[in-house]
This record gives sequence, structure tokens and C-alpha cells, in this order.
Amino acid sequence: MPKIILLVVLVFVIVAALAALKLIARAGGKGNAYYLRKMLFTAAEQAFLRVLETALPSDVRVFGKVRLGDVFGAKKELNASDRQGARNRIDRKHVDFLLVRTGDLAPLAGIELDDRSHEAEERQQRDAFVDQVFASAGLPLFHVRVQRAYDVDELRARIGATLAPATVRRTPPPEPPPLAATAVPPRIVGFARPQAAGVDDTAREVARQIQRRRE
Repeated sequence: MPKIILLVVLVFVIVAALAALKLIARAGGKGNAYYLRKMLFTAAEQAFLRVLETALPSDVRVFGKVRLGDVFGAKKELNASDRQGARNRIDRKHVDFLLVRTGDLAPLAGIELDDRSHEAEERQQRDAFVDQVFASAGLPLFHVRVQRAYDVDELRARIGATLAPATVRRTPPPEPPPLAATAVPPRIVGFARPQAAGVDDTAREVARQIQRRRE
């Protein structure tokens, strides 16, 4: 009888240990289920990025593969359900390249590099939605077809034409000049008109006579 109890306890301990090891393996597997990609950009994206960096003005920088959720927010006047739905629609979507102002990293424009995958109907629907998101927020977005070679001057001109209105819109207006000081007219101080000579003496003499009569 004692042997049977000991065997049951031993089996229970083994089962519990295996279960614990399985839970540990699952917990550790969540962080070990990934691998490092060899490149952040595809070969086509790298080729375009090299040309793009040479075409940018000195006060503009470029970031790649930026999440739309980091660029746009849902409007506060929406109710909670619609606001969450708006966030969900841009979740897991990104723009290929985002141009920002060097000084404060404010978004200036987006660039989508279109290869043959953009010809698929599903991808075209996605592109139309992204275009609408940029347009509704007032942020320019233009598409560039993948090419074997890019004309730097043509790309520079296109970027300049796109950034011109965006830069004007995001540049704070100059402070108004200070108001000119208004001339204050000089204050005129009046002077008491002097009384005629002898008036004070006469008044004093009349007062003396009245005083004498009272005495």
C-alpha cells in the first residue's frame, strides 16, 4: 500500500513538472519566435532612397516605413466607437517614405514607391484609402513608379513643388510689427492770474477797521 501511494505521488510530481516546463517554454517562445531581417528596405527602395536623399533640400530629412498611426490621429469630435474604428483602419499601414522638416521633424509630405504589386486590385484599394487619409489631414502625398534609373533634377523639382505649399502652411506667420508710439500732447498747466496791485492791502485795512469797532 505505501508503495502505491509513493508511486502515485511520484507520477503527480512528474506530471506537474512537465506542465511547468511546458508553460515556461510557451512563455519563452513568445520572445523567441522572430528572426532578424537582412535588410530594412528592398533593393528597389534602396535605389530610390539613394537618389531621394540627393534631391532633398538641406532643411528636409526623410524617414522610411513610417506607420500611419504615428503620423495621423483620429479626430476628437468623433465618438469613442468611431474614433477607435478610425485608428483600426490605419493600423498596420505605413507610408514608404516620409519627408519631415529638419528643425522640428514636422511631417511635410509622403512618398509611395509603386512597383507592380500596386497594380493588384486589393493594393489599389489600399492606396486609394491611404491617399484619402493624407488628403483629409492636409498632408501631401505623391507616388513614384519604380524605375531602373531616376532623374535627380526631375525628382528635385517635384519635391520642391510639393513642399512649397506645405512649407508655407506650416510656417508660423511673422509677428506683427510693434505699434508706433502715439505722440502725447504736452500738458498745459494753468497759472493763477495775479490780482491787481493794492487789492490785498485794501482788504486788510477794512478788516482792521471792523475789528476795532468790535473792540
